[in-house]
This record gives sequence, C-alpha cells and structure tokens, in this order.
Amino acid sequence: MRTGVISPADPRQMLYGRDHDLAVIAAFVDGAADKGGGSLLVTGDAGVGKSALLHAAAARAVDGGVRVLRAAGAEFEGDLRFAGLHQILHPLLDGLADLSDQHRNALTVALGFASGQAPAQHAVTGATLALLRHASQARPLLLAIDDLPWLDRGSATVLRSLDLAATRIGMLAVTRDDHSARRGSGATRIHELAPLDDQSAAALLDERFPALPPEVRRRLLAEALGNPLTLQELPAALDAAQRSGSAPLPHVLPLSRRLQAVFASRVAELPPSSRHLLLLAVLDGTGDLSTLRPLLPDHVVTEALRDAQETGLIELDRARKHLNFRHPLIRSAVVELSTAGEQRRAHEVLARRPDGDEERRTWHLAHAAVESNEQVAELLEQLARRARGRGDVAGAVAAFTRAAALSPDRRDRSRRAAAAAYLGTDATGNLLDVPRLLEACRPTHDADATSLTTALAAAHHLLLSGIGDVDSAYRLLIKAVDTGLSRVDTPHDVLQEGLYTLQEGLYTLAWISFFGARAELREPLERAVARLTPRAPESLALLMSCLGDPVHTSLPDLHRLDDAVGGLAAADPVEVIRIGMAGQYVGRLKTCRPALQRLLEEGREGEHVTLTIHAMNLLSRHCYESGEWDQLAHLSEEGLRLSRRHGYHLLAQTFLHHQALLAATRGDTARAEDLAHEITRFAAPRRIQLFLTLAAEIRTRAALGRGEYEAAFLQATSVSPAGVLPHFQGPTLWLIPDLVESAILSGRHTEAEAHVAALRRARVPAISGRLALVTHGAAAMTADDDRFVAHFERALALPGADTWPFDLARIRLFYGERLRRAKATQAARDQLNAALTTFTRLGASPWADRARSELRASGLAAVRVGASPDTRLSPQQYEIARLAAAGMTNKQIGQRLHLSPRTVGSHLYQVFPKLGITSRAALRDALQEAGKPADAGPKDTVPPQS
Repeated sequence: MRTGVISPADPRQMLYGRDHDLAVIAAFVDGAADKGGGSLLVTGDAGVGKSALLHAAAARAVDGGVRVLRAAGAEFEGDLRFAGLHQILHPLLDGLADLSDQHRNALTVALGFASGQAPAQHAVTGATLALLRHASQARPLLLAIDDLPWLDRGSATVLRSLDLAATRIGMLAVTRDDHSARRGSGATRIHELAPLDDQSAAALLDERFPALPPEVRRRLLAEALGNPLTLQELPAALDAAQRSGSAPLPHVLPLSRRLQAVFASRVAELPPSSRHLLLLAVLDGTGDLSTLRPLLPDHVVTEALRDAQETGLIELDRARKHLNFRHPLIRSAVVELSTAGEQRRAHEVLARRPDGDEERRTWHLAHAAVESNEQVAELLEQLARRARGRGDVAGAVAAFTRAAALSPDRRDRSRRAAAAAYLGTDATGNLLDVPRLLEACRPTHDADATSLTTALAAAHHLLLSGIGDVDSAYRLLIKAVDTGLSRVDTPHDVLQEGLYTLQEGLYTLAWISFFGARAELREPLERAVARLTPRAPESLALLMSCLGDPVHTSLPDLHRLDDAVGGLAAADPVEVIRIGMAGQYVGRLKTCRPALQRLLEEGREGEHVTLTIHAMNLLSRHCYESGEWDQLAHLSEEGLRLSRRHGYHLLAQTFLHHQALLAATRGDTARAEDLAHEITRFAAPRRIQLFLTLAAEIRTRAALGRGEYEAAFLQATSVSPAGVLPHFQGPTLWLIPDLVESAILSGRHTEAEAHVAALRRARVPAISGRLALVTHGAAAMTADDDRFVAHFERALALPGADTWPFDLARIRLFYGERLRRAKATQAARDQLNAALTTFTRLGASPWADRARSELRASGLAAVRVGASPDTRLSPQQYEIARLAAAGMTNKQIGQRLHLSPRTVGSHLYQVFPKLGITSRAALRDALQEAGKPADAGPKDTVPPQS
C-alpha cells in the first residue's frame, strides 16, 4: 500500500486532452473540502490515465490546504484483511485517543493493534468515519484510492459504506471500466475517463517522440486507440531501426499482451540489484522506503531507485519516502520475471525485518519455506485462529491450508487441512476444493480432535454437495462427537480449540438433524448437547428449540431469541445466519432482515459464499411472507445460480422450493409440479425429510390453485395429519392455512376443527404474529354461522395483520364468501374487493379468480380483473377510497397498501371529482351507492351474533 500525504505532481508533466476531466475532478475536490463531502469513482480502461488524474487531484488538494491520504490496492495483499484501511488510517492513529471507547476498540481490534472479539463490519465502518471526521476538524481530507479492484475486501467494504455527505471528507477512487466494480464501489458519482481524441493523442505522441516518421506515427496512433499509456510505451518497445522507419513494424498484437510485454522488457533491462529492490517493494506491498532501506546497502538502494525512475517504472514522492509503481502491470511483470528462488529469498529478507508486522512476517516466512517447517506451520495456525476470531474466514482458510502443507507431522497436517476444509464448506464457498483438502485428512492411529474436525468437514461436504445422504453424514459426525466428548472430564481439560471444534460439531449435527427431521436423529443430538461443558452456546440452544422443533419447544425460548435478534447488529456473520435460521419458523425474519441484508451486501463482494447463500434463502422466505414477490423471484434466482456455481446442490433445493411455491400461488401449477418432482428426486434417496415436506407443501398449494381440494387435503395431511402437529416438522406451520382451507372446501369440517383445536392446545398463536393471524383465521373458517363474523373480525383486527398480505387476503376471501352466503352482500363485497386488490397486486391469479367469482355472485357481474365496483375508479383508487371511508388516515392507508402518504393524497384528489363529492365525509355514501345494483334494496345486514 502507498499512503501518506501526496505531494503535487511534477509541474512539467502535462495531461493532454483532459481539460474537461480535470474540471470535473477539481469541482469535486473543491466541493468536498467545502463541507460537501461525497465520493467520486473514476473508471476507464487500463492505461487511460486514471492514476495521472488521481495525482492531479492530490496536487490540487494539497495546494488548497487539504490533507490527502492515499492507498493503492495490491494483488499480493488481497488476503490481508483491512490492510488497505490500516494504511489509510495510519497517519491519523494519534487521534484514536479522542474517540469513544466503542469506536477505539473496534479499530484497534480490526487493525490488529489489540486482541478481542471481531467487531462487526458496520462497527468498523462507524469507527473509521468517526476517526476521519475527527481529523477533518483541523483540515479537510481527501482519500485517494488507486487500483480499487485490488484493495482487500474488508477495506473496500468499509470505504464503500462510508457516508461522507455533508462532511469535509472526499473520497476519490479509480478503477478499471468494470460494471461489477462500479456497483460495488459505493460512489455517489461516477466519471468515465474516455480515450484521448485524435488531436490530443497526436500531441502526446509528438511531445514524447518528436522524431517519428509519418508512417510510423500513423501506425502507432491507429493501434493505440487514444490510450495514453500505450502511446508512451509502444514506441519505447520498438528498436531504433523500427522507430526510424528503416525496418518494418511488428504485426498487431492484442493490447494487453503488448503492454505486459513492454513492462516485462523494461524490467528485464534493469541491473539485478535494481530488480531485487523492486521485487522487495512488490512483495512488501507498502511502498514505504523506510522499511526497505535497511535491507540493502545505501548505495544499492540509491542506484536501484535511480535506475527504476529513469526507465519510468516508479515514481517517488518529494520526500523520497514512498515508492509508487506507475502501473499495476509493472508489479506483475516484476514478479513474473523473477525466479521462484529469488522470490523465496526476497520473502526471507522481508521476514527478517525487526520492526515488521507480525502477520506479514508470518506470511513471508510461509512463502519462503520450501519444505516442511513446524515452526512456521504453528505461526500460521495461530494466525488462522486470530483471523477466524475476527471474522476473516477467507484469511483463516488460506493460513490453515498453508500450515497443513508445511506440517511435517501427519497428524498436524490432517488437523490443519481439516480445519481449512471445514471453514471452506461452512463459510467461504470453497466446497469444490474440499475433496483435495480432505485427502490430506486420512485417519491416523490417534483418534483425537483431528478426526472430529475431519468428520466435521466431511459431513458438511457430503450433505452440501449432494454426494452423500443425511444418515451417512450424521453417523460420521455423531461418532466423532461422542469420541470428543468422552475425552472431556472437566472444562479445564479442554483446550479452547478443542471446545470450538466440539461446539461446531454439535451445530452441524443440529443442522443435519433439521434436514433429516426424524426423532432417531434428534435424540442422540440432545444427549450430546447435554454432555457439553460448559453449557451449549446460546445460538445452539435456540436452533435446537426454535428451528428443530418449533411447535413443541420454541415458546419458552422466544424471549431469549428476541434478545439474540436484538444483538445481531454486533454479531459476526455466522451468528447472524444461525439466529436467522432459528427465527424463520417463529416469525422473527422481519427483525433479522437488516442484519441479513447487510451480510448479503457484503457477501456479494465475494466473501462468505456459504453464508451469503443462507442469507438469500432466509430473505427469500421473508419476501414471500411480506408479499415482496417480485423481489423473491429475483433473489431466489440469484441464490440458485450461486448455489449451483459453487457446488451447493443441497442449498439449491431451497431456492427451487421458493420458486415452486411462488409459481403455484401465481397459477403456474405445471412448473410448480415439475419443481416439486425435482426436489423429491433429490431428497428421497438422501433421506432429506425436510425437502419432502416442502415438496408436499408445493403440491398442496398447486392443487388448491387448480381447485382440486381433495388432492390438496391429501397432500397436506401426508406430512401433517389433521389434528396432529408432528415433532421436528417446522414447515407444517407454513401449511396451516392450506390444510384447514382444503379440509373445509373438500367437506371435511370435522378434520378442520380438529386441526384448529390442536393449534390452540399447542399455543401456536403465541409463537408469532403471523401464526396468530393464520390460527385465528382458521378458527374463523371453522366457526358456525352464529359466530363466524366475530371470529373473522378478531383475526382482521390483530396488530400488524397486513404485514402478511397473502395470508390476510385469504382470510378476507373466506370471510367474504361466508358473508355472501349469509346474505350480507355489501359487507361481503368490501372483504372480497380488499382480497381481490391484494391478490391482483401479488399476481396470485387462482385466488384472484375466486374473489372475482364471488363478487360476480354478489351481483357485480361486470367485475374485471382487479376492477372496482365503480367503473369510474381504478382498483387502487377504489381501495384507497374504501379505506379512507373507513376512517383511515393517508399515512395508515399508505402503510396498508405500501404507498407513500403523498401518493394516497394524490389518488384521493382524483377520486373526489369522479364521485362528485368534495370531502372525505361523503366517501362512504358515495361508495355504497356506486356498489349497489340498480334494483338493490335497503342496506344489507349481518345476522345477529350470539
């Protein structure tokens, strides 16, 4: 990384054809310094001049009294979490003492100055912003970031998340012209740097190479296509005869190859001592000459720097303290032109620095090692554990993998490879590489923690990849867990790493038993958890009760789950997923959503692939329940692609389930049935009962959509018999409305009543708001004619009922049907119209057809798809008017219909003249008159309630 205050660029250097670009950047720098803040991303092809503009911006900022901090991404630092952030903030670290304890602790742990629990990503972001704001009180700041794609992911995520609006802090970053880089930059503005126009390109070439003959000049201009770096480098690659025109020019080559060849040839021309210094600088990655000078004699450093500058490979700041490579390809060329032996010796030299960073020193030793070395392997294992503790799982996998390769003892090699394999399956998305790692984990004669870690990784791989079955994975792991527990006499006998492995083994067993959904898998797990000392972690206990058997064991633990959800803002990614999974059946996904969304956004940058897939699955379920079905379609498709790309065939089935359920509910029952068959074909031979239950849910919904109520009831009761709430079958809570509705519509009123009674006995309504809604709705469906109105009104009056629009609309539909049969025509129309509006918005066409049919039966024969009884109003206008007539405010209507209060007011402004009224008070009468047939009699009445 290159950091520190940037000095102005050499005034003798001229940027041709960049007047407009310079004006844009100058305006940004000036505006950011004047309390405007913000960020600007400069994009463009390699060599188009992005770094030169960055230098110009830094020069202008320094001249204007702005403090400029700079970093450049380096390919060789990609595994060093927060390396970029460390370099950016290093000049400001004196200000840590002035921060709050929370912010100071977050930064000191994240940057490796202190040990402790890894701070959440947003905590690091907040602390970074606090430090930058503190520094900007004295002078405005400009963060100048070169080579953004090479910045380590942790630093890139923090920088992308900084809210610099209305501060005296500007961030200027440059990146290649890449749409993914743009999307992930977080920049408030983007400026694309185009190639030079013909006149400017010619001027640049003439300035650098004035003696070129016309034919050579024309050829170079034609091939350069306005790329400034190519214009400067291509002529230098020609020999004297070619430049003079006395020898023919070489054939056209692809630009990237040509540029790389140019850089390589210029590096190769340097003396060995100069190449050695450049190699040290590349592998060091900081650009800090104060760390490089002690490694070589002074005269060697001086000559090497002079040679590299004269060939245009590097630039030095005014104080000659920082070395900057003029283009990323130069760094690549330096490494490619060095031998493996030269690279190892360079790493050895860098590792011997007395004041070097310990993590960097460990990696230098690891790269320098050519044979087994237990001392280095142990350092790497310690590094891996620290990385895992602070949430850098990718870094931990890299360190464990290299430690395994350097381990002379087979048991140590097996243990470290197993740790890498497990982390690769559990978090990073390294599933396709796991078999190679497991090959190094063959059992040894000593069945210790190594076998447990190996079993842990193998079980994950067997199940996630789909190559194994639930029972095999379970047997493999339960045996290893029992062996590990048998070695634990007291907590003091357990090394921390061994305890961690045991806990992870139990988490994985809980996860496997969740997919197996059978008592014979649950009981050994419960015994194993009871033997664990100290007691099981909180999230494991919550997974056991709220995910494993939510109907029968979740109620006593819901307050603890709510506390855990409340702490997700500071939780690490693995804990976020575990708590989210614990909350999916018991209605806590809405409150988990911010943490899951944050994990998803970070995961889309490439870290924690497995956790990202889990987050997509949980968010997909929430989108289904909340009626965000278009978002569900996009998210489930993205999750399916990601799962298949990384070999997670098990998790791919969850997204097929979301897609199938959506298809069934929207009327595409053929596709739903096909997907249900695909899920069944995957699950049956692997004994994954969870997926068989989900396939039954899909078929139930598809049958209901087709009006085949007998088939729907048989499907629903194949996994949840009427009146029975089976253990270990969380998805049966999702089946409640389907089972009761299909029972009633197929003439099985007794079975429907039995199921409602079972729900009440199990206190299911107390679990969550949604379960209260569907249970009370089911009770209303089964109520007799004297009491159904009271029951339906009670269900509709539940707080937050409109949080679950499809469930609520189904209850309104059934209520409307009952009201129409009771001759309460106008009341029926109100419920049916509300249901129809929701079904139409969601695209739930089978249910919309039912509502429309009932409305026609009520005397509104002209009702169209989503139409209101008054043809002068659109369906949305009618629904808004109806809610306003009921006394709801614009804000309340907006919350119900997911509209802004301003949009609601605009619709009402159009409704009043259409109905010939001037106030809200007249709405009710106007709507009632519009909804009556011409020969309608007096206002309908509801039968008296006892």
